[in-house]
Amino acid sequence: MSDLQRRLQMALEAAHMAIWDSRIVDGQVIDGSVSWSARGAALLGLEERALTQPFRSFLDYVHADDRDKVVAVLQEGMRHGDGYALQYRVVWPDGSEHWLSAKAQVFTDAAGRPERTLGVIWDITEHMARELMIAERKELAEVTLSSIADGVITTDPHGKTRYLNRVAEQLTGWSNDMAQGMDIGLTMPLADERTGEALEHVAMRCLQQRQAIGIFPHAQLITREGRRIAIEESAAPIWSCDGAILGAVVVFRDVSHERKLSQELSWQASHDTLTQLINRREFEHLVAGALRTAKQEGHAHALLYLDLDQFKVINDTCGHAAGDVLLQLLAKMLQGKMRDSDILARLGGDELGVLLPHCPLDHARLIGEQLRQSIHEFRFTWDERSFELGVSIGIVEINQDSKSMSELLSAADQACYLAKEQGRNRIHLYQESDVMLAQRHGEMLWISRLNEAFTHDYFRLYAMPIVHLHDSPEHHDEVLIRIRNGKGDLILPGAFIPAAERYDMMLSIDRWVIRAVCAHIESVRDSLPPLEALAESRRRAPALYSVNLSGMSLAAPGLQDYITAQFVQYAIAPEQICFEITETAVIANLPKAQVFMRQLKAMGCRFSLDDFGSGFSSFGYLRALPVDYLKIDGIFVRGIATNAINRAMVKAINEVGHVMGLQTVAEYVENAETLAIIRELGVDYAQGYAVGSLRPLTAGVD
Repeated sequence: MSDLQRRLQMALEAAHMAIWDSRIVDGQVIDGSVSWSARGAALLGLEERALTQPFRSFLDYVHADDRDKVVAVLQEGMRHGDGYALQYRVVWPDGSEHWLSAKAQVFTDAAGRPERTLGVIWDITEHMARELMIAERKELAEVTLSSIADGVITTDPHGKTRYLNRVAEQLTGWSNDMAQGMDIGLTMPLADERTGEALEHVAMRCLQQRQAIGIFPHAQLITREGRRIAIEESAAPIWSCDGAILGAVVVFRDVSHERKLSQELSWQASHDTLTQLINRREFEHLVAGALRTAKQEGHAHALLYLDLDQFKVINDTCGHAAGDVLLQLLAKMLQGKMRDSDILARLGGDELGVLLPHCPLDHARLIGEQLRQSIHEFRFTWDERSFELGVSIGIVEINQDSKSMSELLSAADQACYLAKEQGRNRIHLYQESDVMLAQRHGEMLWISRLNEAFTHDYFRLYAMPIVHLHDSPEHHDEVLIRIRNGKGDLILPGAFIPAAERYDMMLSIDRWVIRAVCAHIESVRDSLPPLEALAESRRRAPALYSVNLSGMSLAAPGLQDYITAQFVQYAIAPEQICFEITETAVIANLPKAQVFMRQLKAMGCRFSLDDFGSGFSSFGYLRALPVDYLKIDGIFVRGIATNAINRAMVKAINEVGHVMGLQTVAEYVENAETLAIIRELGVDYAQGYAVGSLRPLTAGVD
């Protein structure tokens, strides 16, 4: 062996390579043979010695999936005469697979025909295993990133885009190939949705600060097409093993639906859905803010409280749909009459509030007058009917001396009430010295006290007997309500009923009484042993309880259903309940009162017309009402012993009632003389201290 051959052999061994020599027959590789060096034979898993074999025998060692490729590559390289390079798998006799890589040149005879190929071959099994593992990991990573619902973009250390997953491509409008090498600020532009201004990119902040960057709450992605998408995004550094930053990974997702829903919920929490104006809660928040600036910086603002004067008429005559349309039209009209800085709110029902920032009281009065005039000139038409409106406006100044937000609203409300009391459709400026306002303020304090009574169960029921004057065994009580507060004071209804009526709390009180009376009847019935209860029921008729209903309750929808539900829950016979309704309440709500009374009358309930005779139009309504009892107004009964006119009135009411088949009750029978006279006149029942005193209805009442 020459020195040149020896050096070549040493080089091949150092490179772990072997000689690959094949003979070509008639231009066909497959018909030729292959000669291997000893090391080459070992690459096939054979004994390490020089070997020559037919090409077809060599193919038996080649993996079945790679045989056609080997023949095709060698044949093509021979045909072009420029040699070949390929990688393929061989299967050793022990069944193991190995990867080989081969390169060769083509040699021709004197006539230029391909005669042989000569080259080198080496084992690349470990290399291919590493490449396969890397490829599998890369594929797994790409499949994972493509499968997740978030967009993912990676950058190099300078913020150049390296990779976008499928979701990132869809959201940004950029394909992975198109975005390669682009600045992340171009691939994924970010803006503040509140201002529209560009945001410092989260990826660049991450690279600069070398730490993870959290979510910016108002970020928008500007897509390649210019659309804006609400997103939540974050970025984290990608570190190498030696602690160098390789880039950043940005994760983001479309939160358009969530942000829109959040904005809608926030809007609904602070706005009235009917008029689109801010609601009472948000208005109070703004008033509180104005109060802070007044106290801290000495600014002066104004607060207006508006109450529409004819809204209830339109609601009652045309329906709630008309009232809703009216409020919408007025809201739009009034907003056009105010400064951009002024704030209009719907506080509830037909009540509006206006906050005038940085507005002296004199100027606030001018604005209030403009609003009043605009509403007065506004004409509302519904079903070919035209309505003229008015508004009562209360104004209060917000200054350094103002005490609290709640007191400001209370003062404005009180001033509005005085504007109504003074003739409606006018303005009243709040003044501390108003005596009437003090009374109004006292009534408003009852709202919290009544709420406290509901919360802590301070209400108590008392019974005042209604006694039959002709020895009837009937047991009949009128149920009266009181409040026993936390201090133990017993508060009469005259103190809290006016406030309850003014602030629409009478329905809640009446419902409480109805439920409590039903519960009392059940407890009395259940407290008796079965046999004793049966004997009691045979001995006399069940007790009758008269329950007072306010005019507000009489007109309230759903009260009949509530009463029926209580009867069912407590197993109450409707015949045990008599509802007392005042004459004035019936007249004010006559159509609804007729329906209500007839429906409950059909169930077995009874009705008593209270304070009868206080209006001379009373007799005209009696025929239209299914009444069982007439309670003669106490104003006539009190002076019956000394006043002939009163006596004549009681006599007339009693006789007319009897002609119509009704039973009569005299109220305020306070002494024996009065009792004797009403007995002589033929009145059926008496109520007052002459026949029975007030007592707690239940044992739990003190």
